[in-house]
Amino acid sequence: MSAITVIILVLYFVINTFVVKGGTWLPECTPIYVQYFVKFFIIGVTVLVVAVPEGLPLAVTISLAYSVKKMMKDNNLVRHLDACETMGNATAICSDKTGTLTTNRMTVVQTYIGDVHHRVIPDPGQINTRTLDLLVNAIAINSAYTSKILPPDVEGGLAKQVGNKTECGLLGFVLDLQQDYTPVREQIPEEKLYKVYTFNSVRKSMSTVIKLPDGTFRLYSKGASEIMLKKCSYFLDANGEPRSFRPRDRDEMIKQVIEPMACEGLRTISIAYRDLPPNPEPEWDNEAEIVTELTCITVVGIEDPVRPEVPEAIRKCQRAGITVRMVTGDNINTARAIAAKCGIIHPGDDFICLEGKEFNRRIRNEKGE
Repeated sequence: MSAITVIILVLYFVINTFVVKGGTWLPECTPIYVQYFVKFFIIGVTVLVVAVPEGLPLAVTISLAYSVKKMMKDNNLVRHLDACETMGNATAICSDKTGTLTTNRMTVVQTYIGDVHHRVIPDPGQINTRTLDLLVNAIAINSAYTSKILPPDVEGGLAKQVGNKTECGLLGFVLDLQQDYTPVREQIPEEKLYKVYTFNSVRKSMSTVIKLPDGTFRLYSKGASEIMLKKCSYFLDANGEPRSFRPRDRDEMIKQVIEPMACEGLRTISIAYRDLPPNPEPEWDNEAEIVTELTCITVVGIEDPVRPEVPEAIRKCQRAGITVRMVTGDNINTARAIAAKCGIIHPGDDFICLEGKEFNRRIRNEKGE
């Protein structure tokens, strides 16, 4: 606009002076003509100086607004316009695993029960009756009663999982065993639960205590297998009878069962129970003393499939020079398997497990902070 202004002013002066009025360029008038041209140039510079500072913020705002609109079409809502510029400078993305990289639809696909590793859901006839009864009760009672499996909206569709997805996966396991958890919950409603130790990320387990008709107490517990097995002193054998479960047995189970499941990208959950005497009544506030010497019923492998669009999205990020990191509290082998399926790591790549402060320190160092 500044250049056009100067050109128009010069053309207007030349045409008006030398064509319309018929004037001629006289040597003695040269300084006057030069003053006019300098004046036109100054006007052009003035337009430039005034327009750029006034128009630049508007131009930037319009540009960012277009970026926000484009991102909204990708279902990515940006509240602050300047965040678009910040995201353009991103060199690393730290993504949660469950529900972000994966579908968050948990399904039990493997189980170790009765000293047998089933790579598919076993037939109920293959499981001891007492063990099966304990398993159904342990899952039905020691889960939030808000977690449930509902029929699909359309015939032939997948059943709806309502509530905690891991618990829904376990409830689905009960249904796959041709059992029903609803009668158990009706017989022992939520208000009859004697004591509940809710799940937290530190102990990675949840426990529920009920009072049996004979006055004794029964504790049901479930949680991450590598943590739960350390609290188990017994394991139900093929006959449904508790057998001694020593540290040597635990190490062997980790090598033979837990690690193979985890290497296939499965989350491993252990389900256990313990009977407690009524006299003297246990000190329920001392959770460490209560949730110990457990009898393990089963170890299940839960699959959480990777979203189909994730591998290609990660490849795009890597081609753009962005490092993608997966953040999860899962077993290290499970995390490695999921990361490989997503394309975050590749066979032969160095793999570093970072936790808490060490992870944050590594990120700060890479950013030069």
